[in-house]
Amino acid sequence: IARHGARALYDGDLGAAMAADIEAKGGCLSHDDLRAYRAAFCEPLSLGYRDARFHVPPGLTAGPTFAHALREMENREMGAAPDAFAAYAGALKSAYADRLATMGDTGESEAYQGCTTHFSVVDRHGNMVSQTQTLLSIFGSRVVSPSTGFLMNNGIMWFDPVPGRPNSLAPGKRCLMNVCPILGQTGDTRFAFGASGGRKIVSAMVQMASFVADHGMDIGAAFHHPRIDVSGGPTVVADETLPEDVLARLRADHPVHTTRRSPFPFSFACPAGVMRQGSTNTGCTEIMSPWGDAVSEEKTGPS
Repeated sequence: IARHGARALYDGDLGAAMAADIEAKGGCLSHDDLRAYRAAFCEPLSLGYRDARFHVPPGLTAGPTFAHALREMENREMGAAPDAFAAYAGALKSAYADRLATMGDTGESEAYQGCTTHFSVVDRHGNMVSQTQTLLSIFGSRVVSPSTGFLMNNGIMWFDPVPGRPNSLAPGKRCLMNVCPILGQTGDTRFAFGASGGRKIVSAMVQMASFVADHGMDIGAAFHHPRIDVSGGPTVVADETLPEDVLARLRADHPVHTTRRSPFPFSFACPAGVMRQGSTNTGCTEIMSPWGDAVSEEKTGPS
């Protein structure tokens, strides 16, 4: 792959060996399937939100769900904490209902093909990358291709098993996925955030984007602030350290389950991000994650 590029995986001996291993195990992936694969470069879904601007992936990601939630929040009161969290919960419930009812591969959407890893990078010039990649469940499908040593993922579980729906499983279809890397700017503050955590990702990104855009938080404050999770069900999962007036406001409209932020399991996604304010770069990862790191490198000579 290093010598011949990415197509060596799909078109060459590696792809043939991997497909043969899967077929030998009773799977239906063929070498022709791999040869037909093409990555797509797409224009971002860009949206204004009050005085901020956001760029997220379009198509079969959580980007459109992020955008839906921000559109819902834009006309709601976001000043006091109880009002802000009521707006988060209501907007995310609306956005998730739309996501689960309408989104899937209709033949017109662009897909971003993906345990999940997110990293964000900012360089000394202010260029930023927000990158999410996933193996899906921990150790993927727990199946190794013996000829190649590759650990196979289990992305087929992203499909809806019920026929006739937008995200239903079918040959040649692309699946709806949860990744939601974001690039944002408000005033002279620019940031690149993202997270692992499956369905919990978009809830984290909506709130953290608002923490910066609506409440002026720096990266440390945004990452340390307690959050809620709304992942498509009726219950709002809330960090037990949220103020009692916030929890009471949420309980007025939703069933609420409180829990603590812990190293494992993750109840609120596992974000990572960078921020640039003026010429100063900062970075942070989920404060409870033992696997997260933030690294700074100072270069004094030519790069």
